[in-house]
Amino acid sequence: MANGKKLLRLSGILIVLAGVLGFHMEALSMVGTPQENGNKRPDLIMIDTIAAQEELELPAVAFLHETHAKAVAEQGKDCTACHQKNEETVSYKFKRLENGTPEQLKEIYHNGCISCHAADAKAGKKTGPQVGECRSCHVAEPEITAERAPAGMENILHYRHWDSKLIAKDAGQDTNCGACHHVYNKLDKKLEYVKGQEENCGVCHTAKPTGDVKLKTSEAYHGQCVSCHLEMKAAKAEKTGPVDCAGCHGLNQAADLKEDNAAVLQKMGGKLPRLPRNQPDAVLLTAPVQDNVAVKATMAGVAFNHKAHEDYTDSCSSCHHETMNKSCSSCHTVRGSKDGGFVTLDKAMHKADSTRSCVGCHAVKQKDPNCAGCHELMPKNVIQSKETCAVCHNGPASTSSEPVEMDASAKAAIASKLIVERPTSPVLVAEKDIPEFVTINVLENEYKASKLPHRKIIMSMVDKMKGDNMANAFHSTPLTVCGSCHHNSPASATPPSCASCHGGKVQDGRPALKAAYHVQCMTCHDAMNIEKPASTDCTACHAKK
Repeated sequence: MANGKKLLRLSGILIVLAGVLGFHMEALSMVGTPQENGNKRPDLIMIDTIAAQEELELPAVAFLHETHAKAVAEQGKDCTACHQKNEETVSYKFKRLENGTPEQLKEIYHNGCISCHAADAKAGKKTGPQVGECRSCHVAEPEITAERAPAGMENILHYRHWDSKLIAKDAGQDTNCGACHHVYNKLDKKLEYVKGQEENCGVCHTAKPTGDVKLKTSEAYHGQCVSCHLEMKAAKAEKTGPVDCAGCHGLNQAADLKEDNAAVLQKMGGKLPRLPRNQPDAVLLTAPVQDNVAVKATMAGVAFNHKAHEDYTDSCSSCHHETMNKSCSSCHTVRGSKDGGFVTLDKAMHKADSTRSCVGCHAVKQKDPNCAGCHELMPKNVIQSKETCAVCHNGPASTSSEPVEMDASAKAAIASKLIVERPTSPVLVAEKDIPEFVTINVLENEYKASKLPHRKIIMSMVDKMKGDNMANAFHSTPLTVCGSCHHNSPASATPPSCASCHGGKVQDGRPALKAAYHVQCMTCHDAMNIEKPASTDCTACHAKK
């Protein structure tokens, strides 16, 4: 009898538990999880605002934005059901106080969410958790996690906006840049567009805005972009931008956008028109005069082909990572400054492991299979020769302790002249003077001697440089192309043999002769994706005896 009562109580508990689980399953089925992404979604927002002020009593809430946006739209409502709107734009913050206390924030969130759920439940609609069902929202380990593709305004997407006929032109201008770009006028206390002063949004809208800036980066982007897209959608424009989270941050959608951008670029012949910002074609980079004190510069100026480099980057911020309205030396001074993170001007231009520096960006280009065969084995962040420096530093030298400052137009004229004079093809010794074959017989006791098609290899590499301005400029001496294989010895048309440095065994860190040959040849084949002969096909080079 006692066992029967226990069983009855246990059955009752299981029934209640099943009901609770059933509610949770219904709630989860309501919010839904896109099947193609499993349990990862781009629209997941963790509501943990109070955590910045005090320790949370309950776990943060996993809020699925698109599920709620869809439910709101089905009821004939718009974003203002949850978001505040001023005279011009919608604020993409939830309706909460800017500096509310934890108690105030709890009340705003609970009233906002639960009152909506209660109204839906009263109307007989499927909805979310009700009063008292705290653990339905506050889940310690939610099954759904966030996964977002990074969204950015690279050159091609930027072009599609400023070329759009749907975005209104600026007053009296042929451009529409003012639709997005603005500065704060402190006198009039309003935002306004200033032509020629356009900046990346992140220059002012940082993770922690200061001064007159009110919105952080994500809020500024969403407020500007989503509002515009929604307006175009309401106006039934033929093509609008995304209005949901996945449209920008979904992995599949990001891949689709990349393909779409590539198709647009292909239709344009693979080349974008220049931004209408009056940027210079050429710039002469020189050591600056700072704090009214002339800085002695031992290196010559650099003619920078600004126009050509625009085609090699995804966006202007690839180089202008802080601002487009100041020179590099404004932050990166000769001696280093706080504004530049104490990265000196020399390091900013020559740091090999930074994609923002000249040398670092060029190092990325060297990983291209056409270049990697030679550059893969070359030492990194090491000045190869004075000739290497002179490829860039060939402008007027400033060696005086009081250099004369030239105006921008004079510098541009000098830079343009130097750029025009750069070689359009790699400099090479006469083809007839390049040995046609080189015989390598180091393994002759086991294999027949290897007959290396020396001239064919050299001419093949030179052929891959055609049309590459950077390769043409840096292969500026007849023997530069020889330097990768014939390394650590003076440049010469008759270099010493490999055996003169590499003996029968490892010595002073130098590999033995057989290892040196194999590392040099096999690394080159792998880096250049050469399939025939494969780097592991021994008999392709060494026929068996």
